[in-house]
Amino acid sequence: MIKIGINGLGRIGRVLLRQILNSKIFKVVAINDINPDLNNIAYLIKYDSTYGKLKSSISINKDQLTINKKKIKFSNKTRIDEVNWKKFNVDYIIDSSGVKKNLVLSKKLIKKVKNIIVTNSPGPQYVDKTLIYGVNDNNFDRSKDFLISSSICDATALAPILKVVNNLFEIKKGFVTTLHPWLGYQNLLDGPSKSYAVPGQIIDNYALGRASPNSLIPKNTSAIKATYEVLPVLRNKFIANSFRIPTSIVSSADVVLELKKKPTQKKLINKIINLKPKIISLSREPLVSSDFTRTEFSSFLDLRFLNILDNHIKFTLWYDNEWGYSSKVLDLIKKINSGI
Repeated sequence: MIKIGINGLGRIGRVLLRQILNSKIFKVVAINDINPDLNNIAYLIKYDSTYGKLKSSISINKDQLTINKKKIKFSNKTRIDEVNWKKFNVDYIIDSSGVKKNLVLSKKLIKKVKNIIVTNSPGPQYVDKTLIYGVNDNNFDRSKDFLISSSICDATALAPILKVVNNLFEIKKGFVTTLHPWLGYQNLLDGPSKSYAVPGQIIDNYALGRASPNSLIPKNTSAIKATYEVLPVLRNKFIANSFRIPTSIVSSADVVLELKKKPTQKKLINKIINLKPKIISLSREPLVSSDFTRTEFSSFLDLRFLNILDNHIKFTLWYDNEWGYSSKVLDLIKKINSGI
C-alpha cells in the first residue's frame, strides 16, 4: 500500500480522502489541518453537500480517526514542517492546504518522505516540477524532483486535449474561457476579496469580493499559465479569461483554436479514443453540468459543440473540478511510485 499524508482537509483534501478510502493501492495514514476540532473534521468527512453522505463508520479516539477500521492519525499544526510525517510512516504528502508559506517549508521535509505533491500551480520558482497525468508525467526525475505541483483542475482538463490537437494539427493561437464554480474563499455577501494562498490578506480584485451566489464574476485565469508549465511549446499562443459561476461543482471550458493544418473530427476522435484510460471522454448526450459530477476523467469533450471552420476548431469541455482533478493527482502519484 502507498501510504499518504494529507496536509489541509479542505474540499480537495476531503475528496482525496474519499477516493483513497475505496482504493486498494493507497492508504491515508495521517491528516494535518488547522481546524483543531476533530469532531468537526469527522462531521465534514461524513456529510458532504456535493458528494453526499459517506457510507462508512467514523469514530474518534484522542488524536485518531478510525474510518471503516482504517486508523488515521490527526494533527493540528499551522506549518507543514511541524508535523512528524516520518513517525506516521508517510510515503507521500499531498499538500492541499493552498497556503503559499507551506511551499517554502516543504523543503525541510526532504529525506523524510518520498515526495510532496502540491495541489495548485504556484510557479516554477516554488516547485521542482509541474506534472499533469496524461501530459508530461514521463518527465519525473527521482534524483531531482521532490516538491511537485500537480497543477490545477483547469490545466488538468485543458492540457491533455491541447497536446493532442497540437500534435495532430499544430496550434497557431488559441482563446479559452473557463466557467468555474465558486470557491471557499469567495463571499456569500458583498465584501473585501480575500486571498486563499495568504490567509488574512485582502487582494485588490474587487469583483471577486462580490456575492458569489448572485452573479457571474469575470476574472483572469491561471489556466493557461499553468498549462504552459507542462506544454511549453504553446507558450504565448493563448488569451484566456474566466467566470466564477453560481454553482458548487463542475467546470466548463470554451476553446477556439487556429491551426496550421486543416483539422478533421475523425483524426481527433480516433486519437482521443487511444489515450490512457480516464483522460478524455467523449460525450454525445444532451447533458448539463451536474451530470458530470463525481466523474474521474480529466475532461469530457462535448461532441455537440465540436465545430470546424477552415483551419479553426471550436469545442467545449466539461470536468468535475474536484473529483476529476483529485483522481488525476492519485494517478500521478501511482505513476511516480511505479518508477516507470
